[in-house]
Amino acid sequence: MFSKEGVEMVEVKSIQRKDDTLVMKGKVMGSMATTILIRPEDCWQALRLLGWRTLLRMPLILFRGYRQAARSS
Repeated sequence: MFSKEGVEMVEVKSIQRKDDTLVMKGKVMGSMATTILIRPEDCWQALRLLGWRTLLRMPLILFRGYRQAARSS
């Protein structure tokens, strides 16, 4: 995840599921290792932040991300 200036804010190393919670491991600001727990209610709130128009566009965003990642590897 990057700021609008292109500075890396969070580097996500892994996202795994433990029971109903997502466990995201990574680094904040390039140096602070962190583990973030995302509970089901957090996922719901995140979906509410996206809004329906963005949510409906997510398959296209994922597909474009897949194509760009395939080209760079």
